[in-house]
Amino acid sequence: MRNFYFGLDLGHYEIKLSVLEETYDGRLISYNTSFKNEYFRKNDIIEQENLISLLNQVIENTLETFDIKRINNLNISLTLPSFQKHIQKGHAIFEDNVKEEDIKKTIRTAKNFLLLNNQEILVEEPLRFLIDGIQEIRDPLGFAGKRLDADVLFISCHKSFYDKIKNIFKALNLEIVNILPSLYCSSKVCLSKKDKEIGVGLIDIGGETISIGVFNEGKLIDMMVFDFGAEILYQDLAVHLKVGFEEIEKIKTDLYKSEFTGGKKTNKKEAKLKQQITKFLEKKLKEYFEEFKISDYVKSVKKGYKFPAGLVMIGGFSLYENSLNLLKNILEVPIKFPKDELNIFENEDEIKKFSSSVGAALLAKEFSKEYGLLEKIKKFFYNFWSR
Repeated sequence: MRNFYFGLDLGHYEIKLSVLEETYDGRLISYNTSFKNEYFRKNDIIEQENLISLLNQVIENTLETFDIKRINNLNISLTLPSFQKHIQKGHAIFEDNVKEEDIKKTIRTAKNFLLLNNQEILVEEPLRFLIDGIQEIRDPLGFAGKRLDADVLFISCHKSFYDKIKNIFKALNLEIVNILPSLYCSSKVCLSKKDKEIGVGLIDIGGETISIGVFNEGKLIDMMVFDFGAEILYQDLAVHLKVGFEEIEKIKTDLYKSEFTGGKKTNKKEAKLKQQITKFLEKKLKEYFEEFKISDYVKSVKKGYKFPAGLVMIGGFSLYENSLNLLKNILEVPIKFPKDELNIFENEDEIKKFSSSVGAALLAKEFSKEYGLLEKIKKFFYNFWSR
Protein backbone atom coordinates (compact mmCIF):
# COMPACT_ATOMS: atom_id res chain seq x y z
CA MET A 1 0.00 0.00 0.00
CA ARG A 2 1.28 3.47 -0.92
CA ASN A 3 1.10 6.03 1.88
CA PHE A 4 1.26 9.80 1.40
CA TYR A 5 2.27 12.45 3.93
CA PHE A 6 2.09 16.18 3.34
CA GLY A 7 4.09 19.20 4.45
CA LEU A 8 3.29 22.80 3.56
CA ASP A 9 5.74 25.58 4.35
CA LEU A 10 3.90 28.89 4.55
CA GLY A 11 6.71 31.24 3.59
CA HIS A 12 6.58 35.01 3.41
CA TYR A 13 7.26 35.01 -0.33
CA GLU A 14 6.68 31.40 -1.34
CA ILE A 15 4.42 28.52 -0.39
CA LYS A 16 6.24 25.21 -0.65
CA LEU A 17 4.33 21.95 -0.76
CA SER A 18 5.96 18.55 -0.36
CA VAL A 19 4.31 15.18 -0.81
CA LEU A 20 6.24 12.36 0.83
CA GLU A 21 5.41 8.95 -0.58
CA GLU A 22 6.19 5.78 1.33
CA THR A 23 6.45 3.06 -1.31
CA TYR A 24 5.53 -0.61 -1.00
CA ASP A 25 9.10 -1.51 -0.02
CA GLY A 26 9.39 1.27 2.59
CA ARG A 27 11.38 3.78 0.52
CA LEU A 28 10.61 7.50 0.79
CA ILE A 29 10.21 9.72 -2.27
CA SER A 30 9.51 13.46 -2.12
CA TYR A 31 7.61 15.50 -4.70
CA ASN A 32 8.06 19.24 -4.29
CA THR A 33 6.53 22.36 -5.77
CA SER A 34 6.35 26.05 -4.88
CA PHE A 35 4.05 29.02 -5.51
CA LYS A 36 4.52 32.75 -5.05
CA ASN A 37 2.84 34.03 -1.87
CA GLU A 38 1.86 37.69 -1.46
CA TYR A 39 -0.46 37.26 1.53
CA PHE A 40 1.86 36.61 4.49
CA ARG A 41 4.01 39.39 5.95
CA LYS A 42 5.91 39.48 9.23
CA ASN A 43 3.50 38.15 11.88
CA ASP A 44 0.18 38.28 10.08
CA ILE A 45 -1.89 37.11 7.13
CA ILE A 46 -3.10 39.81 4.74
CA GLU A 47 -5.90 39.30 2.20
CA GLN A 48 -6.98 36.07 3.87
CA GLU A 49 -9.59 35.18 1.23
CA ASN A 50 -6.96 35.40 -1.52
CA LEU A 51 -4.67 33.10 0.45
CA ILE A 52 -7.50 30.59 0.89
CA SER A 53 -8.17 30.73 -2.86
CA LEU A 54 -4.49 30.14 -3.65
CA LEU A 55 -4.23 27.23 -1.22
CA ASN A 56 -7.43 25.72 -2.60
CA GLN A 57 -5.89 25.72 -6.07
CA VAL A 58 -2.72 24.08 -4.71
CA ILE A 59 -4.75 21.39 -2.92
CA GLU A 60 -6.93 20.64 -5.96
CA ASN A 61 -3.85 20.28 -8.18
CA THR A 62 -2.29 17.92 -5.64
CA LEU A 63 -5.39 15.73 -5.40
CA GLU A 64 -5.57 15.47 -9.17
CA THR A 65 -1.85 14.79 -9.63
CA PHE A 66 -1.72 11.96 -7.10
CA ASP A 67 -5.22 10.66 -7.83
CA ILE A 68 -6.33 10.83 -4.20
CA LYS A 69 -9.63 11.96 -2.72
CA ARG A 70 -8.46 13.72 0.42
CA ILE A 71 -5.32 15.10 2.02
CA ASN A 72 -4.66 13.67 5.46
CA ASN A 73 -1.50 13.79 7.56
CA LEU A 74 -0.78 17.48 6.81
CA ASN A 75 1.75 19.49 8.79
CA ILE A 76 2.23 23.24 8.39
CA SER A 77 5.61 24.91 8.90
CA LEU A 78 6.25 28.65 9.13
CA THR A 79 8.56 31.27 10.60
CA LEU A 80 7.47 34.23 12.71
CA PRO A 81 9.65 37.03 14.14
CA SER A 82 7.34 36.85 17.18
CA PHE A 83 8.22 33.25 18.07
CA GLN A 84 9.00 33.03 21.78
CA LYS A 85 11.25 30.54 23.54
CA HIS A 86 10.92 29.46 27.16
CA ILE A 87 12.96 27.10 29.34
CA GLN A 88 10.97 25.75 32.27
CA LYS A 89 11.54 23.13 34.96
CA GLY A 90 9.08 20.31 35.58
CA HIS A 91 9.00 17.30 37.88
CA ALA A 92 7.11 14.11 38.68
CA ILE A 93 7.09 11.71 41.63
CA PHE A 94 7.15 8.05 40.61
CA GLU A 95 7.41 4.58 42.12
CA ASP A 96 10.24 2.12 41.43
CA ASN A 97 11.21 2.84 37.80
CA VAL A 98 10.57 5.72 35.40
CA LYS A 99 7.76 4.95 32.97
CA GLU A 100 6.73 6.72 29.77
CA GLU A 101 3.83 8.37 31.59
CA ASP A 102 6.24 9.78 34.23
CA ILE A 103 8.27 11.48 31.48
CA LYS A 104 5.10 12.93 29.94
CA LYS A 105 3.93 14.12 33.36
CA THR A 106 7.28 15.87 33.96
CA ILE A 107 6.99 17.75 30.65
CA ARG A 108 3.33 18.50 31.34
CA THR A 109 4.23 19.97 34.74
CA ALA A 110 6.84 22.23 33.12
CA LYS A 111 4.24 23.33 30.59
CA ASN A 112 1.73 24.14 33.34
CA PHE A 113 4.33 26.17 35.25
CA LEU A 114 4.83 28.44 32.22
CA LEU A 115 1.52 30.24 32.79
CA LEU A 116 1.52 31.61 29.24
CA ASN A 117 -1.13 34.12 28.18
CA ASN A 118 -2.34 34.10 24.57
CA GLN A 119 0.47 31.79 23.47
CA GLU A 120 0.26 28.42 21.71
CA ILE A 121 3.12 25.98 22.25
CA LEU A 122 4.49 24.54 19.01
CA VAL A 123 7.56 22.61 20.21
CA GLU A 124 8.39 20.80 23.46
CA GLU A 125 12.03 19.69 23.71
CA PRO A 126 13.35 18.16 26.98
CA LEU A 127 16.91 19.41 27.46
CA ARG A 128 17.96 17.27 30.42
CA PHE A 129 16.58 14.94 33.07
CA LEU A 130 17.62 14.42 36.69
CA ILE A 131 16.88 11.36 38.81
CA ASP A 132 16.40 12.24 42.51
CA GLY A 133 18.14 15.58 41.90
CA ILE A 134 21.54 13.93 41.51
CA GLN A 135 21.92 11.74 38.45
CA GLU A 136 21.71 13.54 35.09
CA ILE A 137 20.47 11.27 32.33
CA ARG A 138 19.45 11.74 28.68
CA ASP A 139 16.80 9.04 28.58
CA PRO A 140 15.39 8.30 32.05
CA LEU A 141 13.03 5.52 30.93
CA GLY A 142 13.44 2.49 33.21
CA PHE A 143 15.75 4.16 35.75
CA ALA A 144 15.10 3.56 39.44
CA GLY A 145 14.37 6.38 41.88
CA LYS A 146 11.58 8.49 43.36
CA ARG A 147 11.64 11.88 41.63
CA LEU A 148 12.19 12.94 38.02
CA ASP A 149 13.13 16.54 37.15
CA ALA A 150 13.52 18.07 33.70
CA ASP A 151 14.47 21.30 31.94
CA VAL A 152 12.23 21.72 28.91
CA LEU A 153 12.56 24.10 25.96
CA PHE A 154 9.25 25.41 24.59
CA ILE A 155 8.74 27.39 21.36
CA SER A 156 5.45 29.29 21.12
CA CYS A 157 3.54 31.76 18.95
CA HIS A 158 0.57 34.09 19.47
CA LYS A 159 -2.61 32.06 19.91
CA SER A 160 -4.62 34.42 17.71
CA PHE A 161 -2.29 33.78 14.78
CA TYR A 162 -2.29 30.04 15.48
CA ASP A 163 -6.10 30.02 15.42
CA LYS A 164 -6.12 32.06 12.21
CA ILE A 165 -3.96 29.45 10.44
CA LYS A 166 -6.15 26.64 11.77
CA ASN A 167 -9.28 28.41 10.51
CA ILE A 168 -7.78 28.99 7.05
CA PHE A 169 -7.25 25.27 6.58
CA LYS A 170 -10.59 24.48 8.19
CA ALA A 171 -12.19 26.59 5.45
CA LEU A 172 -10.47 24.22 3.00
CA ASN A 173 -11.89 21.18 4.84
CA LEU A 174 -8.39 20.19 5.92
CA GLU A 175 -7.37 19.16 9.41
CA ILE A 176 -3.81 20.04 10.36
CA VAL A 177 -1.73 17.58 12.37
CA ASN A 178 0.62 20.27 13.73
CA ILE A 179 1.85 23.80 13.11
CA LEU A 180 5.63 23.86 13.57
CA PRO A 181 8.60 26.24 13.19
CA SER A 182 10.17 25.84 9.74
CA LEU A 183 13.67 25.49 11.18
CA TYR A 184 12.58 22.64 13.46
CA CYS A 185 11.12 20.78 10.47
CA SER A 186 14.21 21.40 8.33
CA SER A 187 16.47 19.90 10.99
CA LYS A 188 14.74 16.53 10.52
CA VAL A 189 16.03 16.12 6.97
CA CYS A 190 19.20 18.19 6.55
CA LEU A 191 21.20 17.59 9.74
CA SER A 192 23.01 14.32 10.37
CA LYS A 193 22.66 12.49 13.68
CA LYS A 194 26.40 12.87 14.21
CA ASP A 195 26.34 16.66 13.70
CA LYS A 196 23.35 17.08 16.03
CA GLU A 197 25.15 14.97 18.61
CA ILE A 198 28.46 16.85 18.71
CA GLY A 199 26.98 20.34 18.17
CA VAL A 200 25.81 22.12 15.03
CA GLY A 201 23.95 25.27 14.03
CA LEU A 202 21.28 25.54 11.34
CA ILE A 203 20.78 28.93 9.70
CA ASP A 204 17.83 29.66 7.40
CA ILE A 205 18.08 32.93 5.48
CA GLY A 206 14.66 33.67 4.03
CA GLY A 207 13.04 36.69 2.44
CA GLU A 208 11.83 38.38 5.64
CA THR A 209 13.54 36.51 8.48
CA ILE A 210 16.72 34.75 9.51
CA SER A 211 16.34 31.76 11.83
CA ILE A 212 19.16 30.08 13.71
CA GLY A 213 18.81 26.84 15.63
CA VAL A 214 21.43 25.27 17.88
CA PHE A 215 21.58 21.49 18.28
CA ASN A 216 23.60 19.47 20.78
CA GLU A 217 23.37 15.94 22.15
CA GLY A 218 20.78 15.14 19.50
CA LYS A 219 18.25 17.85 20.33
CA LEU A 220 17.30 21.47 19.73
CA ILE A 221 18.70 23.50 22.61
CA ASP A 222 18.14 27.07 21.38
CA MET A 223 16.45 28.97 18.57
CA MET A 224 16.26 32.61 17.52
CA VAL A 225 14.36 34.38 14.75
CA PHE A 226 15.65 37.75 13.56
CA ASP A 227 13.37 40.29 11.88
CA PHE A 228 15.63 40.68 8.86
CA GLY A 229 15.71 38.83 5.54
CA ALA A 230 17.35 38.79 2.14
CA GLU A 231 14.68 40.97 0.50
CA ILE A 232 16.07 44.00 2.33
CA LEU A 233 19.46 43.24 0.76
CA TYR A 234 17.98 43.09 -2.72
CA GLN A 235 16.07 46.34 -2.19
CA ASP A 236 19.35 48.00 -1.19
CA LEU A 237 20.99 46.45 -4.25
CA ALA A 238 18.28 47.90 -6.51
CA VAL A 239 18.96 51.38 -5.12
CA HIS A 240 22.72 50.86 -5.46
CA LEU A 241 22.46 49.73 -9.10
CA LYS A 242 19.69 52.26 -9.87
CA VAL A 243 17.39 49.59 -11.32
CA GLY A 244 13.70 48.75 -10.90
CA PHE A 245 11.89 45.78 -9.39
CA GLU A 246 11.78 43.69 -12.59
CA GLU A 247 15.48 44.17 -13.27
CA ILE A 248 16.49 43.24 -9.72
CA GLU A 249 14.39 40.05 -9.99
CA LYS A 250 16.35 39.11 -13.12
CA ILE A 251 19.64 39.85 -11.36
CA LYS A 252 18.58 37.67 -8.42
CA THR A 253 17.86 34.79 -10.79
CA ASP A 254 21.22 35.22 -12.52
CA LEU A 255 22.99 35.06 -9.17
CA TYR A 256 21.68 31.56 -8.58
CA LYS A 257 23.62 28.46 -9.51
CA SER A 258 23.78 26.86 -12.95
CA GLU A 259 20.82 24.58 -12.20
CA PHE A 260 18.65 27.71 -12.11
CA THR A 261 20.35 29.68 -14.91
CA GLY A 262 20.90 26.97 -17.49
CA GLY A 263 24.65 26.95 -16.85
CA LYS A 264 25.35 29.83 -19.28
CA LYS A 265 28.84 31.33 -19.32
CA THR A 266 29.32 34.94 -18.30
CA ASN A 267 31.22 37.54 -20.36
CA LYS A 268 33.67 40.06 -18.88
CA LYS A 269 30.97 42.69 -18.35
CA GLU A 270 28.70 40.24 -16.53
CA ALA A 271 31.62 38.92 -14.47
CA LYS A 272 32.53 42.46 -13.40
CA LEU A 273 28.91 43.19 -12.43
CA LYS A 274 28.75 39.94 -10.46
CA GLN A 275 31.94 40.86 -8.60
CA GLN A 276 30.53 44.31 -7.83
CA ILE A 277 27.28 42.78 -6.55
CA THR A 278 29.15 40.26 -4.38
CA LYS A 279 31.20 43.01 -2.71
CA PHE A 280 28.08 45.10 -2.11
CA LEU A 281 26.10 42.18 -0.65
CA GLU A 282 28.94 41.22 1.68
CA LYS A 283 29.27 44.81 2.93
CA LYS A 284 25.51 45.22 3.52
CA LEU A 285 25.09 41.75 5.00
CA LYS A 286 27.84 42.44 7.51
CA GLU A 287 26.20 45.75 8.47
CA TYR A 288 22.78 44.15 8.95
CA PHE A 289 24.21 41.20 10.89
CA GLU A 290 25.71 43.72 13.30
CA GLU A 291 22.61 45.95 13.41
CA PHE A 292 20.24 43.05 14.16
CA LYS A 293 22.71 41.43 16.62
CA ILE A 294 22.93 38.26 14.51
CA SER A 295 26.74 38.20 14.68
CA ASP A 296 26.60 38.74 18.46
CA TYR A 297 24.20 35.81 18.85
CA VAL A 298 26.45 33.47 16.83
CA LYS A 299 29.49 34.58 18.85
CA SER A 300 27.71 33.93 22.17
CA VAL A 301 26.57 30.47 21.04
CA LYS A 302 30.05 29.71 19.69
CA LYS A 303 31.53 30.41 23.13
CA GLY A 304 29.15 28.01 24.82
CA TYR A 305 29.00 25.17 22.31
CA LYS A 306 31.82 25.94 19.85
CA PHE A 307 29.89 24.52 16.86
CA PRO A 308 32.21 21.51 16.30
CA ALA A 309 30.17 20.62 13.20
CA GLY A 310 29.90 24.27 12.11
CA LEU A 311 26.82 25.92 10.62
CA VAL A 312 24.54 24.43 7.96
CA MET A 313 22.90 27.00 5.67
CA ILE A 314 19.49 26.65 4.00
CA GLY A 315 16.80 29.01 2.70
CA GLY A 316 16.33 31.12 -0.40
CA PHE A 317 19.57 33.09 0.04
CA SER A 318 21.59 29.84 0.13
CA LEU A 319 20.73 29.37 -3.58
CA TYR A 320 22.95 32.37 -4.34
CA GLU A 321 26.20 30.84 -5.55
CA ASN A 322 28.54 32.88 -3.34
CA SER A 323 26.41 32.77 -0.17
CA LEU A 324 28.66 30.26 1.59
CA ASN A 325 31.79 32.40 1.28
CA LEU A 326 29.89 35.54 2.33
CA LEU A 327 28.73 33.97 5.58
CA LYS A 328 32.11 32.40 6.34
CA ASN A 329 33.76 35.82 6.09
CA ILE A 330 31.12 37.54 8.24
CA LEU A 331 30.49 34.97 11.00
CA GLU A 332 33.98 33.40 11.08
CA VAL A 333 32.69 29.87 11.61
CA PRO A 334 32.82 26.80 9.34
CA ILE A 335 29.70 26.82 7.14
CA LYS A 336 28.42 24.15 4.78
CA PHE A 337 25.36 23.28 2.76
CA PRO A 338 23.11 20.42 3.90
CA LYS A 339 23.44 16.83 2.76
CA ASP A 340 20.51 14.66 1.76
CA GLU A 341 20.62 12.39 4.80
CA LEU A 342 17.52 10.41 3.73
CA ASN A 343 18.20 10.26 -0.04
CA ILE A 344 14.84 11.78 -0.95
CA PHE A 345 15.83 14.95 -2.84
CA GLU A 346 16.74 15.30 -6.51
CA ASN A 347 19.68 17.66 -6.00
CA GLU A 348 21.54 19.88 -3.54
CA ASP A 349 19.48 22.98 -4.30
CA GLU A 350 16.20 21.17 -3.70
CA ILE A 351 17.15 20.29 -0.13
CA LYS A 352 18.11 23.93 0.57
CA LYS A 353 14.73 25.12 -0.69
CA PHE A 354 12.33 22.37 0.41
CA SER A 355 13.89 21.04 3.63
CA SER A 356 11.15 22.59 5.77
CA SER A 357 8.15 21.28 3.81
CA VAL A 358 9.71 17.81 3.45
CA GLY A 359 10.63 17.82 7.15
CA ALA A 360 7.04 18.74 7.99
CA ALA A 361 5.79 15.82 5.88
CA LEU A 362 8.26 13.48 7.58
CA LEU A 363 7.02 14.57 11.02
CA ALA A 364 3.45 13.95 9.84
CA LYS A 365 4.54 10.41 8.95
CA GLU A 366 6.08 9.89 12.40
CA PHE A 367 2.96 11.23 14.12
CA SER A 368 0.76 8.99 11.99
CA LYS A 369 2.73 5.91 13.05
CA GLU A 370 2.56 6.87 16.75
CA TYR A 371 -1.14 7.73 16.54
CA GLY A 372 -1.87 4.53 14.61
CA LEU A 373 -0.15 2.40 17.25
CA LEU A 374 -2.05 4.20 20.04
CA GLU A 375 -5.35 3.58 18.27
CA LYS A 376 -4.53 -0.12 17.89
CA ILE A 377 -3.78 -0.39 21.62
CA LYS A 378 -7.03 1.41 22.51
CA LYS A 379 -8.98 -0.85 20.16
CA PHE A 380 -7.40 -3.99 21.65
CA PHE A 381 -8.36 -3.05 25.21
CA TYR A 382 -11.82 -1.92 24.12
CA ASN A 383 -12.43 -5.27 22.44
CA PHE A 384 -10.97 -7.12 25.44
CA TRP A 385 -13.19 -5.42 28.02
CA SER A 386 -16.24 -5.61 25.76
CA ARG A 387 -16.21 -9.42 25.73
